[in-house]
Amino acid sequence: MKSGYRSQFKPGLFVPFLLKGRQIGWLRPELAARLGAWPRVFRASAEKVVLLDSVGLEPVVKELAEEGFVPGWRNERYRIAEAFEIERAAARPFGLTTTAVHVNGVVGNERMWLARRAKTKAIDPGLFDNLVGGGISVGFSVEQTLVKEAWEEAGIPAELARQATPGGKVNILREVPEGVQSELIYVYDLALPADFQPRNQDGEVSELKLLPIDAVWAEMLTLEAELVAKDYLSRRSARPASASAGADRAT
Repeated sequence: MKSGYRSQFKPGLFVPFLLKGRQIGWLRPELAARLGAWPRVFRASAEKVVLLDSVGLEPVVKELAEEGFVPGWRNERYRIAEAFEIERAAARPFGLTTTAVHVNGVVGNERMWLARRAKTKAIDPGLFDNLVGGGISVGFSVEQTLVKEAWEEAGIPAELARQATPGGKVNILREVPEGVQSELIYVYDLALPADFQPRNQDGEVSELKLLPIDAVWAEMLTLEAELVAKDYLSRRSARPASASAGADRAT
């Protein structure tokens, strides 16, 4: 199943960002105008900005970070459009499409774990997220990201994390404070033992909470968490009663 979210996105507020005739991102007009200062790297106008030299992009991004156009430097890189790599923090200012993996941690098909994001997080601090979720950085596959994030965010050992089963895919396109979030999320479900207690390892989670699935929606969720949890719920609801009775995992 594939679902999407773009109801709050207004293309007319942004300048298309292109590479070799293909649109790869969205820019706020003030950033588009600023990119005109590097004519060897960009061909910039009020109608569009074309990336001419992806190699020259890196020093530009560093300078933009010093100027405040690229907040929250991560020292982590994303692969974009199978063409170039860029600092993770620059993805939203440039409106570039990134990929992520999120995991619904479920217990007996009726309860779901949520993870409250630490107050120090640059994005959505204090809101509840899926038990596991993270962007897919350069050098990592979907499965490798899942295993890494499962340990860092919830202390889930690799052998258990690898039992996660794929669900649907979620597309998000919306305006955010940093620019534009354009993201494809791979959804997974992980059936956890009733006695398993997740424990955050990286300090990015302030609380872990196990709730009846019907009570999940009463919490303040990130948009990603809401869409990923709904993906699980839609698939669980679609299963025949005979298939779901007594089952430990949604497929």
